[in-house]
Amino acid sequence: MSKFFGIIKNKYSSMPLTMRAVVWFTICNFALKGLGFICMPLYTRVLSSKEYGRMSVLTSYETILNIFATFEIYLGAYQRGILKFSDDQKTFRLSIDLISNIITIIFAVIVMIFHKAFVGFTDMPISLFLVMTVYYLFNTPYMCWITKKRFDYDYKVVVAVTLIMALTSNLLPLLTVQIFGRTAYVKVLSTILISSLFCLPFWIRDFDISCILKNKDKVLEYIKYALIFQFPLVFHSLSYYILNQSDRVMIDKLSNSSNVAYYSVAYSFAMVINIIQNSMNQVLKPWRYQKLDRQDFRSVKDISNVLVAVVGGCIMLFMLVVPEVFKLAMPSSYNDALSVIPPVTTGVFFLFLYTIFVDIESYYGKTSYIAYVSVFSAGLNVLLNYLGMKFFSYKVCAYTTLICYIIMSFLHFLFMLKTCSENKVKESPVSPKFIWGFSGIMIAVFTVSAIFYDSIIIRYLFVFMILAIVFVNRYHIINALKLVRKKDKQEN
Repeated sequence: MSKFFGIIKNKYSSMPLTMRAVVWFTICNFALKGLGFICMPLYTRVLSSKEYGRMSVLTSYETILNIFATFEIYLGAYQRGILKFSDDQKTFRLSIDLISNIITIIFAVIVMIFHKAFVGFTDMPISLFLVMTVYYLFNTPYMCWITKKRFDYDYKVVVAVTLIMALTSNLLPLLTVQIFGRTAYVKVLSTILISSLFCLPFWIRDFDISCILKNKDKVLEYIKYALIFQFPLVFHSLSYYILNQSDRVMIDKLSNSSNVAYYSVAYSFAMVINIIQNSMNQVLKPWRYQKLDRQDFRSVKDISNVLVAVVGGCIMLFMLVVPEVFKLAMPSSYNDALSVIPPVTTGVFFLFLYTIFVDIESYYGKTSYIAYVSVFSAGLNVLLNYLGMKFFSYKVCAYTTLICYIIMSFLHFLFMLKTCSENKVKESPVSPKFIWGFSGIMIAVFTVSAIFYDSIIIRYLFVFMILAIVFVNRYHIINALKLVRKKDKQEN
């Protein structure tokens, strides 16, 4: 046994830093999302289906309001600025914190002025919004800190801090709803309060007014850059979250809270696989930026092909085996929502493709292109959701969202090609034939799976077929991973 662990340790030690970071960020995200996944059945038993549905809607509003309250400057503008302003990291970070907090305060004032209309539309208590505002203020420095650590592949401290935050924000609300009331309001309020307290030290650490005053000209320059870069991405982020969250909000408005609960639970199960692509993208976005900065387009293409195959294969397997897990974990009253899982899970694959194309557009500063596609896709999704729910049921939202993900990914692909052409990129950073060929396979597996989802025999025949294909091509897969590993090791 000690010899076995010795081999594993040597293999791990020989990994380049980038690969180790991917491994640990993936493990961390699995633990983070896994804890939420484990807690989900507990909340479905603690809260009524109506309250659970209400909790999902409030959480969706929190995500959407964050876009207006922060512009999410800690994402696009800060991530790109880390490379652009590498010689003045501290002042740049303080500038991002400052403008984000100013935007938050302005947004909060506007909401308070029109609070009656706000409460009437969202059905959210104004006290909950004020707590959210505090969270938005404190969260930006925390997110900037995590982003910089990911750029540096400093995964150890990020993993530790993220796990602590995950444990407290998922487990403590279970206690608060037992003490203060089994309602969506208590659950969401306690989660946001805990997260705010956790982020507070990062805000205090970054609050250096003397540095801002000493470097006023640079601060103004950085703020101007951030606003110009990020403003189109506000429309993109809003559209992206409309694609992800509008279905639950519309089900709540056009149907009822119980159906929101059923849809949300199935959606949460399906989105577990999203952990893989999110984990990889969190590490690979800075990696991809650095490779593009060096004009190493071949490495971007090679690693993208490997990841498309790995992520796509995992999604197919997950989609085919998850019904049994769902039935074991959830009350039987939720079984009606099982049919939501195949389209939502397949949508995760096209979300992954979209991140590859958008990262390239974003690197070259074409944020307006990103906004055009995202706004169109979100508008189309809302229209299709409305028509689908009018003539069919709440489940149709999963299918309309998948259609919009496919369209969005393809349009971003076209704009990525346009971006590369405008910037005279000599070698394509993606492989269109491989990407869209694999996408066709994904859609075929989804179609068969959706039709025969009740047949465990047919589903598991597909599972064995996929595993057989992986086994037959194992040497090609291993060689591809070794190639990626070799390139990364040379860089490090």
